[in-house]
Amino acid sequence: MTETILITGANRGIGLALTKISLMKNMNVEACCRNLRNSKELNELSQRHSNLNIHEMDVTSAQSIINTSQNVKFDIDILVCNAGVNNGKGNIFSKDHNEKAIMDVMMANVAGPFLTIQNFYPNLNKKSQSKVAIISSLMGSQVHLSSNAPIYRASKAAANNLMRTISNQFLNDNIIVTSFHPGWVRTDMGGDQADISPEESAEGLLNQFLNLSMEDTGQFFNYDGKALPL
Repeated sequence: MTETILITGANRGIGLALTKISLMKNMNVEACCRNLRNSKELNELSQRHSNLNIHEMDVTSAQSIINTSQNVKFDIDILVCNAGVNNGKGNIFSKDHNEKAIMDVMMANVAGPFLTIQNFYPNLNKKSQSKVAIISSLMGSQVHLSSNAPIYRASKAAANNLMRTISNQFLNDNIIVTSFHPGWVRTDMGGDQADISPEESAEGLLNQFLNLSMEDTGQFFNYDGKALPL
């Protein structure tokens, strides 16, 4: 049976790379992004692949997610909460860390996965072992000695905590819930000097998603499968 993957933030970076690699594996792909008009490459992909459905969806709006959930054609086998933002890499005194920027980061990186999982839960494939993956960051690990990007770090730590809490709730549903560090990736957020390409990250991530088992639920992993500290 062909598996269905839903990806948020699918219009660029890791999300777009995950979309392309999933299509190469002949999966059904439900690709979500906040602004379809500005998603040229995703729109072009949809013209060439009948197994790709694209949706305009705001992960910070429950109603937007509910509306999208009603247009998803298949039960979801893999739900990937990838959409996220960074408000700057400065320290606590950085001008980037103003009230609006803080709210935007927390809504996208914490409320976003929460609302996405909450409102797509009815769409998860309960007949098989469905999987939920939150794209987090090693920057959210509590094991660090850095002083930069405090709000981004806090948002990813919260996302990891959210993953652990939801994994406990979904144990009886046989749903695997995990979070992943995608690596330091050459994207708008990661910058040109990062270690790996979006394609390398996405290939590693998708391989991990496909091979997850219930023994992995509640855990935080690197894109290559290495266990990481929360």
